[in-house]
Amino acid sequence: MFSIRIRIWHKLFFSILFVILLILLVNMAVTRYSFQQGFGQYIEEVRLKRLNSVERTLSGLYQQYGHWDFLKNKPLLWQQLLLEHELASPPPRNAKQPEHHRQEPSARLGSARVYPERRHHAAVLPPHLRGRIGLQDSAQTSIFGPPASKNDRKLPIMLDGEVIGYLSMRRLKGMRTGIEQRFERDQVKNLLLTGILSFVIAVIVSLLLARAFNKPITRLTGIARQLTSGQFDSRVEKISRDELGDLATDLNTLAETLDQNQQSRRQWIADISHELRTPLTILKGELEAMEDNVRELNSESIQSLSLEVKHLQRLVDDLYQLSLSDQGSLTYEKVAVNPFLLLQNVAEGYELPMQQKKITLSVACDEPCPMVLADPQRLTQLFTNLLENSLRYTHEGGRVKIQCKKEASLTICFEDSEPGISPELIPRLFERLFRVDNSRNRDSGGSGLGLSIAQSIAEAHEGKLTAEPSSLGGLKITLELPISSG
Repeated sequence: MFSIRIRIWHKLFFSILFVILLILLVNMAVTRYSFQQGFGQYIEEVRLKRLNSVERTLSGLYQQYGHWDFLKNKPLLWQQLLLEHELASPPPRNAKQPEHHRQEPSARLGSARVYPERRHHAAVLPPHLRGRIGLQDSAQTSIFGPPASKNDRKLPIMLDGEVIGYLSMRRLKGMRTGIEQRFERDQVKNLLLTGILSFVIAVIVSLLLARAFNKPITRLTGIARQLTSGQFDSRVEKISRDELGDLATDLNTLAETLDQNQQSRRQWIADISHELRTPLTILKGELEAMEDNVRELNSESIQSLSLEVKHLQRLVDDLYQLSLSDQGSLTYEKVAVNPFLLLQNVAEGYELPMQQKKITLSVACDEPCPMVLADPQRLTQLFTNLLENSLRYTHEGGRVKIQCKKEASLTICFEDSEPGISPELIPRLFERLFRVDNSRNRDSGGSGLGLSIAQSIAEAHEGKLTAEPSSLGGLKITLELPISSG
């Protein structure tokens, strides 16, 4: 079986089309209902106005005869009266009337017209008016038509301020004349044509809107595919200020992050290979020299080989520590410890190397150092890495100052003297394998992993490690650790 894939622009198209059609159908239904109600009310008002004309005519006839018997004796006169005021259908055109009927003129009295009696061809009430229009005397006794009911519309026939009779018209919904029915059919036809035209316009508009809405989504999808294929330099231009625009911004941020990670990974591989290749090359060269008897196998050559092995081992250990930190597998056994005592123990181990380079080392604390919850071994490793960094990069005859302060948290500042570091390079100090000395002089620089490991340890203790220029002319590294509440 073939599976049909419904794209998002299909969903948008049908959703927009459905909403437009729903609004169109409701609008047509309301319009049709409103037209029927309004048209029916209009017809009733027109017929009432015609009854007003009948009322005036009947008033004049009653004034002439003084009673309603003239209608009772001449029933065809009632129908011809309705015909005169367009409330009855005319007789057929081919109907022949007696000669005396065609020649007998109608007599007038004031505004009333006296109709001759026509016995053979009379106007006939249309179906919608039969049994609907009635005439009653002043006592509401029926003269012609149906008796008046409570729901009928009554029109009093007045003469000199007195009621001499009533005209009644029953409320019958849906009854139309031929002209009214044709007019209503024409209006419904026009409404249907308008609906069909609106439907065509709705389809076109829905298609255009769906395409317009889908266009930025297609662009985002294309960029996502490029990122999936490894083209991390792809970017999305700002498309809008809505959620799609926010998604485009996030996608650009993701692309930049992936690009940086890829470059870092490549740099990381190049740096590791360089760091591993250097001691291995030295070891290989010295061993080959010993095999060819170019260099004697003595304590000095063995010490040189041991130095390279230690350097290689330190690099591998640092990489292993970072890998454990990244995986979250680096174990910490935290207890309440006095970090100043640990710092003093580490500083004592660096007194001799500092003296050999004529570097002045000072360690002080403004007040009794508070306890912190930390792993003593990891914290010792952190202090060791920071002091090792100061020892390696501080010029001979310089100064290293360590100061403890108790504030909202425990702050330990490591400051050293020249050389300084360019401000633009300070944010990169904690990057792995980063060295300020691009020549990678192995005599002055380490593996470039010490500060990265120190930062990982600080973060594991819910602390923070930051760097900035020192007032002594070198680098200032600040360690902040939360104070133990126990």
